Amino acid sequence: MWPCPNCRIGYMRPRRITYAGYHGDLFVVVPNMPAYICDVCGNRQYDEEALMQLIPLIGPRGEGGQAQDLGSGPVDRPPGPEWGTHRRPA
Repeated sequence: MWPCPNCRIGYMRPRRITYAGYHGDLFVVVPNMPAYICDVCGNRQYDEEALMQLIPLIGPRGEGGQAQDLGSGPVDRPPGPEWGTHRRPA
């Protein structure tokens, strides 16, 4: 536990939260990620050891870094009306 670098009033306390963020074109969600949260302003800092384990799986974050392809490409939809234009029968 240490003073919050953002508000300088609260303290950073260890918690487990859900990490969510874009890495290139890939949206990544990691449940139970170790982090430190300020008890006053809510500032978040993710545990560096956990991030070091996450980076090899998804690739570096940033404009130049490409996320690793996890094999989840776009889904092919069957031909027909555009998505969301169908109506329920009366």
